[in-house]
Amino acid sequence: MNRHYFYIFLLQIVLLCACEPEAKWTDKDIEVNISVKNISAAFIECDFSTNKDTYYLIAIEPIKKGIDPMAHQKQFMMLALDSANVEYIIWRNQLLQNGEFNIAPFSSHALRYGNTHHFFTGLDKDTDYWIYAFAVNPETLEPISKLHLMTVRTAKRSTMDVHFEYRVKGNWDYIYPVDGNGKIVTGFPYIATTRDSIELAEDTLLTPEIVSPTEYFIILLAGQFEYPDYSRIFYGVQAIENDGINSYLTFEEGHTYYTCIGGFDGNFRQIALYKFVWNGPKTNYYFNESDDANLINTIPQEDRWWELEY
Repeated sequence: MNRHYFYIFLLQIVLLCACEPEAKWTDKDIEVNISVKNISAAFIECDFSTNKDTYYLIAIEPIKKGIDPMAHQKQFMMLALDSANVEYIIWRNQLLQNGEFNIAPFSSHALRYGNTHHFFTGLDKDTDYWIYAFAVNPETLEPISKLHLMTVRTAKRSTMDVHFEYRVKGNWDYIYPVDGNGKIVTGFPYIATTRDSIELAEDTLLTPEIVSPTEYFIILLAGQFEYPDYSRIFYGVQAIENDGINSYLTFEEGHTYYTCIGGFDGNFRQIALYKFVWNGPKTNYYFNESDDANLINTIPQEDRWWELEY
């Protein structure tokens, strides 16, 4: 072989070795940092980060007596990946049944990358949980770091004193989560949605003998609470322009609307349901807890689908 070409070939081998695509997935020194920011009755707020670029799994489980995950790390992590993969397959097959063929791969759907701010929701109060994370090879779906695990106990009752106030001004609506002193709460997660009464009436669930608008919103929010990763989560004051361009909804003059707002802390522990008629661009309503004309206080003490807490 010509010496010139030999050196070129040798250089190519060196470059290939240096750029080995699997190199970053075989580093056992990856650390996943878990930082708990807030603990309440039904949610735990956490931050996750890694010391090296990698995909990683985060999860939470109630503590099981007699089991020590740290003594059986590999088995524990493999079972966690199996569980996440089952959830992924169920999600993917449901989309396929709905005619959606552009399916996200497991790594982008079930794993995290970079810094992550996350709320684990739907938890039981006064209960011990394992919060854990570990790095994952996105191609083989095998753990490639040690298990990082911490024990956290949820609070006996909600630690958040929050209620919602609501304003409609022209095409815009505004949501204010405030505490008992009237101060804006910025770190509390909530979901909000507005529906035209005509749309609700067209929903097959809204036949008078089956469900009321209030119950419909309970069902609607329940689905979003059950799968918060697929819902739009708000924090602090939110302003949305309902013009059909920057939002899914277009306010139409003379139409009646329902707006439902609910927090994550328990089974609808903080919930507000408003009803109003939009009277055009000059509309200017401000709703609060004492506004009986627009704040609907008919959420039942017991519901046939979920137990509500107050």
